[in-house]
Amino acid sequence: MQKLIKDGSIVENQYSLIQDGDSYTDSNGIIPVDKWLEKPVPTAGVWLNSDQNPNLLKDVDLSQFAVIGVNFPAFVDGRGFTYARLLRERYNFKGELRALGHFIPDQLGYLLRVGFNSFDFASEVNLDSALKLHKTFNIKYQGDVSDPRPIFLKR
Repeated sequence: MQKLIKDGSIVENQYSLIQDGDSYTDSNGIIPVDKWLEKPVPTAGVWLNSDQNPNLLKDVDLSQFAVIGVNFPAFVDGRGFTYARLLRERYNFKGELRALGHFIPDQLGYLLRVGFNSFDFASEVNLDSALKLHKTFNIKYQGDVSDPRPIFLKR
């Protein structure tokens, strides 16, 4: 399996992303949220497309998932940033929040700030180079998911 960046390190990907038409019985699979809602099966996690708001999961106990993926279908589609923040702050998801699809290493800092902690880049992305962009700034003027306090409250 392809490696990914998780919690600031390059690690082996322990889950497989299940696409339409694949088997949904893989307990280490991340399956499409609409397929899981039709037939809830034990699985490692679900993934959302940009047209699938996290409100789909409002009545679901998210602690049963080790990972939730958010797919970025195109570089210009930023709904995944909002979805990540909703999953962390409104739905209190504490597990692995994985960015999937079309995002670039330069977005890593912004993705971290909204709550992503795992990044499944396209195969052509050099993970060592991408990792250098992980937490490039250690002081932020505005609050974020990990610390909502603005800088003037941190003094």
